[in-house]
Amino acid sequence: MSKTNVVLFITDGHRADTLGCYGNELLQTPHIDAFAQEGALFQRAFGTHSVCMPNRASIFTGRYPHIHGVWANGVALPKTEVTLPQVLAENGYATCASGKVHFEPQQAYADRLCPIIEGPEPYYGFQEVHLSENLLGKKYLRFIDEQFPELSQQARKREGMPEEAHELQWITDQAINFVERQAGSGRPFFCSCSFHELTPPCRPPDTFIGLHDPADVPVPELRESDLDKRPPFYRQCYEGYLERGRHPDEPTLRRYIASYYDQACFLDKQFGRLVATLKRLGIWEDTIVLFTADHGLSLNDHYQWRHGPFLFDQVINVPMIWRAPGMQRTAVVTDELVESVDIMPTILEMCGVTIPPGVQGRSTAPLVRAEAGARGRDSVLVQERQAPDLAARGLDPATITQVGVRTRDWKLIHYQDYPHGELYDLSSDPGEFDNLWAEPDYREQRSEMESLLMQRLAAARDPLPVRDYEW
Repeated sequence: MSKTNVVLFITDGHRADTLGCYGNELLQTPHIDAFAQEGALFQRAFGTHSVCMPNRASIFTGRYPHIHGVWANGVALPKTEVTLPQVLAENGYATCASGKVHFEPQQAYADRLCPIIEGPEPYYGFQEVHLSENLLGKKYLRFIDEQFPELSQQARKREGMPEEAHELQWITDQAINFVERQAGSGRPFFCSCSFHELTPPCRPPDTFIGLHDPADVPVPELRESDLDKRPPFYRQCYEGYLERGRHPDEPTLRRYIASYYDQACFLDKQFGRLVATLKRLGIWEDTIVLFTADHGLSLNDHYQWRHGPFLFDQVINVPMIWRAPGMQRTAVVTDELVESVDIMPTILEMCGVTIPPGVQGRSTAPLVRAEAGARGRDSVLVQERQAPDLAARGLDPATITQVGVRTRDWKLIHYQDYPHGELYDLSSDPGEFDNLWAEPDYREQRSEMESLLMQRLAAARDPLPVRDYEW
């Protein structure tokens, strides 16, 4: 049996450009940056979807949203799906999830209401779970009520918490406790440590509030013509939030981004604590560690606030940094294209575990190990269907379904039953400001990208028997 342990550290709404190792000069993330210096950093890693539940399901099944069936937030992962922790557990691993899993809804989404604040054990292949995500978990609240009763009301509001009682610290504590219990057992383990919070306005502990001056944080470039050539729903989303008072003005936006940066610093500290534990226990060299995110975030890029239903790079490009036994101990930086569905087969291959039927991702282990000639994908497939967030902006979610393909130099977004689309030349327009979809001079390029999209969709058919749900 393989003795390779696995720690999967997943953040929520974490833009790749909000880490020092990805080029951010203001935000200090020393623990993650040090990790990147002896790991493999992927500059072009992409989520398959723009929001939490679909892409988390893809991470843990290695399958696309239109295949595993979690096509939007609020749709539970079918129990028929085979998950990464399940496969590892069947191969002798102890498995634990601490923090955000989000395989089932944690809040009301339109007509889909199923608030689960503590799951049964085992839970989708996790033998041990300590949930605390969109809704606070029962275990965390019991911890607060027993250890910090004076903070009971503050905890339930997620505000004004000291480090020792903060939700993110508790989540990391549970992961550390699991790792400590397993380290001497002779049994390999898989630990998922994940947070709900990196969606502004964030609520870091009191010792991390105010680390960044709102006047110093960068705000996205906005162009007056930005919305003119995009599908109309972009403008409708922007105006819908304005009408409802939910779109931040610039001073508010700066405060929110500053809180996002402050929380990222606290998150970096938590990652450092978990890494230090692996080193203290003498199992650092025997453990695969992956730092990644479920999706990025729009911080008013293209006049849009927060994530979904948008597929521009700020939302779908995620940080991804690997460290694994046997790889070189100098920084590896690659600009090869990879997808979230590639995580499961990569971990299984590096653990010496057979990849189950139905997994659609490809192992990126050769890229992680910096093997000569290793290549990523020629394109990535992205999708978004009927985002419940549209309702908050005054739009009918059923009217917007998107599927897209991105290469190194081009991106195409197709809209089902919609007379509009998006086409961007990323080599000359990396900010995706100039939509070329309707430009006569780019008809041939649009046709090539549409053909590529059809090829990707055809190749992404479910290799398993037909499921009992519909896309």
